[in-house]
Amino acid sequence: MQLRRLNPEDFLPMQDNMNIAFRFDRTETPLDHWGSYKNAYGAFTDEGVLTSSVIANPYRCSYWGHVVGMCGVGGVATLPQYRREGHMRKLIPFVLQAAYQRGDVLSSLFPFSHPFYRKFGFECCGTVQMCEVGTHAFGKMPWIGRIRHVLPGEDLTELKQIYQVFQQKHNFLCDRDDGYWQRRFGKDPYMTHHHVYLWYDQDDTPKAYCLLNHGEDKNYTVLDWAYTEPADLRGLFGFFRVLEPSGENIRFKLPMDANIFCLLPEPYDVNVTMKNLGMLRVINVEEALKLYPWKASVGSIAFRITDGDIPENNHTFRVDCGNGVSVAADDAAAPDLECSIQSLSQLLLGAAPLPVLLDNREDIRLLTHRPELMDAFPTNPMFLVEDF
Repeated sequence: MQLRRLNPEDFLPMQDNMNIAFRFDRTETPLDHWGSYKNAYGAFTDEGVLTSSVIANPYRCSYWGHVVGMCGVGGVATLPQYRREGHMRKLIPFVLQAAYQRGDVLSSLFPFSHPFYRKFGFECCGTVQMCEVGTHAFGKMPWIGRIRHVLPGEDLTELKQIYQVFQQKHNFLCDRDDGYWQRRFGKDPYMTHHHVYLWYDQDDTPKAYCLLNHGEDKNYTVLDWAYTEPADLRGLFGFFRVLEPSGENIRFKLPMDANIFCLLPEPYDVNVTMKNLGMLRVINVEEALKLYPWKASVGSIAFRITDGDIPENNHTFRVDCGNGVSVAADDAAAPDLECSIQSLSQLLLGAAPLPVLLDNREDIRLLTHRPELMDAFPTNPMFLVEDF
């Protein structure tokens, strides 16, 4: 078996593989306009047949106020006649190692099976609220500030500024270039039913926006939005009240820092379900520890990490949190905390505080009982609308 990055001539075999795995119609097979083969990897037989392929999409995403490299794993597929022969079991670690060498700090994917990807160090690291609200539930919201309908070709600077603030306060939001903004927010609303609305507060300061789709079922779906503070959603909700004649419900995804039951004065017709935000893993432990928002009161802490797929993470890392943060691999140090890469990913990405993980996981162990360690790992809301 050979593992390597794909060449241009491998693009069509990769697409044929994904067509079978994901039941795409051949007419949907695109040309490789964007050079996706450059970030794709494959397993090949000795005869040169592509058996398995993975696309390691390069993103930049937020991590505790920093922006870091993130490998978005997608297009994971193996031809049926080669499945259960260990091709993907060897290919995914190869891809993760390439992401480490590329400088990525994190990786994420949307799993077909959580146990399958947990074998490669991925874990459920974020929760979002899936909300469906009857339009009449917004009827008691006050109309404050003003709403502007943003049309294709108009300046998107104010939306970008809101998103930048939103990104700073939530882990895992992806950086967006100008091309992305135009593709997502530049569609003809009268052809696609995708409408962009920007809300200004009483001081005429832009504070929130939404990309709203009016579907064929006459219900509305928020495809994308951002706000400077959760309370600024009240401005959009005041606008939502005028949508009642055109649809019965509005569906949207909310980070955990927003509480729909506090924001709505009459929250009877509200359905909320919790959903995992895919799976994530730390790719570069040392860098993730350096960028973590350590409290000076922690002093020093040593982590012994177990990672079955990225050897560079299999160390005891000592973190000193005094004047500035320093991180060094020191395998002779006595660990304060022993973690698998899965439990460490949950801890550093703010999925759950340390006491909760200690009570619910078997792959994390506290060896030094200091009160400041129990409070050293706050939770942080996560959000993501991109898919890969």
